[in-house]
Amino acid sequence: MKRIELYTLYWVGYLLLFTILQGLSAGDFFTVFRNEFFSLIPKVFFVAIVVETLMADLLFHQKLIRFIAVYVLLMAVFALLLRLIDNYVILKYFLTAWTKEPLLSIGPFLYNCIKLQFVLAVPFCVKLYQLLHSEKVKALQIAVEKGPIEHVLIVPGDEDAFLSVKCERRIVKIKFNDICYVEAQGNYLVIFTLTATYKTYSSISELEDKLPGVLFARVHRSFIVALNKIESHNNSEITIGDKEIPIGRSYISKVREILS
Repeated sequence: MKRIELYTLYWVGYLLLFTILQGLSAGDFFTVFRNEFFSLIPKVFFVAIVVETLMADLLFHQKLIRFIAVYVLLMAVFALLLRLIDNYVILKYFLTAWTKEPLLSIGPFLYNCIKLQFVLAVPFCVKLYQLLHSEKVKALQIAVEKGPIEHVLIVPGDEDAFLSVKCERRIVKIKFNDICYVEAQGNYLVIFTLTATYKTYSSISELEDKLPGVLFARVHRSFIVALNKIESHNNSEITIGDKEIPIGRSYISKVREILS
């Protein structure tokens, strides 16, 4: 659902809720609805400014003090606007029998401040959740871009050369000589070794760039194999242990060249 539709639904629900709650006590639903409707515009603008501007620009950019200062100022300004509507619209044209109070009367002014807090509560919480979620997604994307492959340590002819990967909140060192093949499974990679398997969050293309081409070859969009672990092969598949690994069409010529 689009943002405008959500806001529309929220404000319609607000009008209905307050009409019912205040109308039951006042015994006049129409008057309550009319008064709430005429004072709705400042509330809509107040919520929109705080949620759509202040929260994104200040609250989530380590500017909490500035956010609080601007928020308090906005609340005072919009509470004053509500007082103007009360005195010069609602009391003047609709509730003519009611007595006007001074514009800066503490009681009505504080009541409007509390009401602004009330109408902001739900949109504020929803936006806060969205911002926290987006920050988490961004952090995850950055982690993926940087990759869980911490580093590759390889020296030509060194049998102890290894790959370091993040696996289950640990950094695991996997020797190149132990790796049999790698399989992409969705957003994860599964590294199959002689003795164990390791699952890590990464792309197969990233891992391909990290592995030495003299030891490994990508034979399929989902598979990388260790060349010294290949037991047999034909034009369509490679056998490593009891695993039959398919050769992708776009990789056939490359695989033939390497294996020849």
